[in-house]
Parts: sequence; structure tokens; C-alpha cells
Amino acid sequence: MIVLSLPADTTHAARRVAGRVVRGTRQREVPVAKQWVVLHRVGPDHAGPLDSTRTGSDGRFALSYRPSGDTTAIYFVSTSYGGVAYFTAPLRAPVVTGDDASLTVFDTSSGPVPIKVGGRHLIVGAPLPSGLRPIAEVFDLQNDSTITKIAADSASPVWSTHIPDAAQNFQVNPSGSVASGAIERQGTSVGLYVPISPGIRQFAFMYDLPQSAFPLSVPFERASDVVEVLLEEPTAQARGVALREVPPVSMEGRTFRRFLGQNIAANAVLRVDVLRMIGPERQRVYLGVGAAVVATMLVALLFAARRARPRWAVAGVAAFRRSAPAATPVVVAESPSQQLVRAIADLDAAFERVSPNDDAARAAYEARRADLKRQLADALAADRQPA
Repeated sequence: MIVLSLPADTTHAARRVAGRVVRGTRQREVPVAKQWVVLHRVGPDHAGPLDSTRTGSDGRFALSYRPSGDTTAIYFVSTSYGGVAYFTAPLRAPVVTGDDASLTVFDTSSGPVPIKVGGRHLIVGAPLPSGLRPIAEVFDLQNDSTITKIAADSASPVWSTHIPDAAQNFQVNPSGSVASGAIERQGTSVGLYVPISPGIRQFAFMYDLPQSAFPLSVPFERASDVVEVLLEEPTAQARGVALREVPPVSMEGRTFRRFLGQNIAANAVLRVDVLRMIGPERQRVYLGVGAAVVATMLVALLFAARRARPRWAVAGVAAFRRSAPAATPVVVAESPSQQLVRAIADLDAAFERVSPNDDAARAAYEARRADLKRQLADALAADRQPA
């Protein structure tokens, strides 16, 4: 038997978290009374709930705990409201209070909740040795309401878009704020299967296109506040919508021509033209599309942060700072370990809502949770490596 040697927590000093659960409305924050909150521990040695309590009439709660086991373990508080899980950022300090310990929840609806495309980003890479071109797409989805958008049923996406018929090798980009299991491709449709809380949620995916797919037509199914196109090939062109070329950007030694547009109407069509590559140029290695996606997300996040908040947010509903994973812009900059913590919490909340009685469903849940824990252990180990 192999025994793992994990760094033990030798302090065992008592810690405390004291916060509130409030419901966001356009007028003000409303305390949520008698709401269950759960304290969680997630570490490479073991994971699970540690304690729970109900909020008081003013929405306040307090929990005390002692750290144990591996020192890299993460502790956080969660609650489930309207079938959607919300949780705090990891509890780093011995005593956590105020915004860092509070949770803003929202009413849910499967009805018409407007989801706006705050930004759409398209990255077209140079050809692979196979002749396929790598494509990356990033969407900034904005929910400016006080309602969490949920799907009408388990088979329907909360939001969807389309990709070209010729797309191959589809994959979800891990740099996004959406877990890979929450995005699914069905033919030319790419669906998002997680609730969209008030605030901003970004997700990204990649695929390859053959030369025959060009010139590429990209229809805009919805209006977009900002459009960004990055083209690695110097002779490539982006046309069809009101774009202006701005200074190029360089990432990992590769240079991308950059085109920007604003207030692009629905039903507009972007056209990307590339020259047919022949000879040695066709043997260029795969570009750093992943790095381009990350940089694009950071630029989009900066733009979103500078945008004026809705009046209800200014009035007191700090949804963009401390609500569900989908409701806070800073989630984009989370480390892989923090993203995995959120994925585990979402999985637990979903299983708790369904509470299946059959052994097969429980076994599938436990297998998925074990896999996420293994990934988290690897991510935590990576976090401990010196920069």
C-alpha cells in the first residue's frame, strides 16, 4: 500500500467565519432568514462538509472550525437558493467577516431573462501542419437583471450559439469561468448548461477548420457591444461588419493583427479571408491560441469593469462582487484549484437537489467527485511550486 505524505496543519488554531445571506433586488438587499449555509473543506487528503447552520432573521450566520490535515486545504461557505448553489471565496484569514463572508442570492426563472453579449472575441490561428486552422471563440455574457436565468428543463441549454459545419476537434478552453462539463456541442450548436446569475460570465471554446471553410462567414445571432478579431496571418482580413484595425498584439513570440468593433447588430455577418497556404509555410507549428484566449479574456474583463454598472447595483446590490460563481467578474482570474473547488460545490449541490435513490446514479456522482478531487490535488500541488 502506498501512503501519501501530506503537509499537516500543526496550528489547529480556531477560525471563524461570520457573514450574511441576502437576496439581490433592484431596490435593496433583502436578508434571507432560516437559510441553510454549509462550511466545506476541500483538500488533497479528503473533502466534504464540516458544519452547517441556519441564518437568523437578519440573514446573519457564524461558524467556527479548526483546520486539519493538509495545509493546502481550502475552506469556504455555500448556500443553495432556488436550486442554484452560491459560495464564498476561499476563507484565507483566521477570522473572515463582511463581504468576503457574505453571499448574495437571486430569484430564478426559466422565462425570458435578457442575456446580453457584452463582448465576442474570435481568434484565427495560422495553419497546423495538417492544414487545419485553430479557432478560438470567447463570449462575455451579461445578465443585468436581478434574476438568475435557468434552463426550462435538463435537456435545454440556458444559452447557446453556433459554430461552422466543418468544425473539428471541438474542446472547451480551460481558461474560461465555466467548467468543461457545463458546455456541450451538439452538431453545430454549442450550449451552456449552467445558470447565469446577475453579473458577467465568460466562456471559451476552440475548434479547427479546414482550408475549405474559408472565406469564413460568422453570423451574429445576437447584438454584441464589443467585437474583437485576432488574426495571426499578416495577409488575413476581417470584413463585413464595422471593424477598425488597431495596433497588433504579440503573445508568446507570435503577432496577431487586431480588429475592433462596437455595437454590432444582430444578423450581421463577419467575413474572414485567408490566403491558401502552400509549401513550407503550411508546416508552421500550432500557435499559442490558449495564450491568446487568456489575454483576450483579461482585456474583456478590464473593459467590463470600466462599464457603468446598472443603477440597482450602484444602489446597493453588490452582485458583481460576491454572488454566485456566475455573478462575479473576478472569477475569470481564478486559479485552476479555485475553479475545481467551484466545480465540486456545483456537483454536490446538483446531487443534493436530485437526491437519486438508484445506486448507479450515486456511483456516477461519487466517481465524478473523486475525479475532481484528484484534479484538485494536482492543481494544489502545482500552486505550491515556486514561481
